[in-house]
Amino acid sequence: MLRSIIAGIFTSVLISGVLTCWYYTPVSERARDTIYISSSGVFILYLIYVLPIILISGFLTDVLIRNRLIHLSTRVRFFMLAVLYGLSGVLIRMLLILTLSKDDFDVPVSLAIAGGSALLYYLVNQLIERAFRRVHKKETPVC
Repeated sequence: MLRSIIAGIFTSVLISGVLTCWYYTPVSERARDTIYISSSGVFILYLIYVLPIILISGFLTDVLIRNRLIHLSTRVRFFMLAVLYGLSGVLIRMLLILTLSKDDFDVPVSLAIAGGSALLYYLVNQLIERAFRRVHKKETPVC
């Protein structure tokens, strides 16, 4: 559970940073007499939006998918879990689009961002799992 929360927070910060860089309008390209939000404001808005979605969907995906493919070899399991996490991100985004969205926007880009976010969550989760394993394997020296 702690690993999922840490992975969700790291992933949310990374995705918010990428989206901020992608959608931020630089000062040199701004139109006159138009109000723009600062880059830190855009980052905070994305983080407020993305964090609960990634925490909830990441935890649910971990519970539903994580221990289902134990019988496979390590490499095949890693690849299959990466594909399943990506597909779960796309599926969750489709559900959010169908239930909550009434605006017209670019659906393929939104689904690609959702799949990439889910894949990034899985990779961060794997890195944190390896870090926890290394910490727990170390023996404390006896004086």
